[in-house]
Amino acid sequence: MDVIKQMLPTISQGLISGIFVNGTIITLVYFIVWKKYKTRLRNWRIQLKERVDNEQIKRELKNSAFTLFVSVCFSSVVFYLNSLGYTKIYTNIDEHSRFFAFGGFFVIMLVDDTWFYWMHRLLHHPKLFRFIHFEHHKSIDVNPFTSMSFHVLETVLLTFWILPFSFVFPLYAPSLIFVQIWGFLDNLKAHVGYEFYPSWWNKSVFRFFTTSTHHNMHHSKFNGNYGVHFRIWDKLLGTEFKDYETEYDKIQLRKKLNPQLEEITNQ
Repeated sequence: MDVIKQMLPTISQGLISGIFVNGTIITLVYFIVWKKYKTRLRNWRIQLKERVDNEQIKRELKNSAFTLFVSVCFSSVVFYLNSLGYTKIYTNIDEHSRFFAFGGFFVIMLVDDTWFYWMHRLLHHPKLFRFIHFEHHKSIDVNPFTSMSFHVLETVLLTFWILPFSFVFPLYAPSLIFVQIWGFLDNLKAHVGYEFYPSWWNKSVFRFFTTSTHHNMHHSKFNGNYGVHFRIWDKLLGTEFKDYETEYDKIQLRKKLNPQLEEITNQ
């Protein structure tokens, strides 16, 4: 009971900030992209057939509330264990080598992406899918609210790596927080339903990063494109859809044909 009392302030603060910051960003993106500029951006849509309805939005909002609560509780557990000295999360940059402060960011990103890929594939196993991951896949045509619409157990499973990793690897807190922010924005990008990256993306050094199209195809075609930040594991293990880059180029062509593109750009 004392443990819960100690964690309650962190949980309440996390919920308030999560609702205000995450909720505001997701809602703004939804109304700007899906409402205000819906007609102007019609050729930027990844799935031309829109299937999002009010029932889907309501379900996603309900799931998002549970997801936020579970995420905040999990974070509070991590902070509590850190206060007891069980983890190697630190805030004093001089406590360890600069490698752990700055290079650690890239290590954390790779670990996060690797964990997500393999956990994601595991959740697609027939014996697990319908109990956990199916809730997220109810949204075939994704939108910003889909980015936080998960089964509560999946919310824990996708971020659980932080605990064992922090027990053995020094984690500079600002780097860990920045990865979490990156993950939130990357997840929002993956579920926005529109492709905003430029036509040259997959022909540049940035091609190893996933695009909105990359994850959108996972929702529409199901078994493939499991990565979240990078395409590395999908490329290595042959789970990337063969027509991904072709589909990406088709969307870019549609964008170029949009007669109102110049008007949007100049605003």
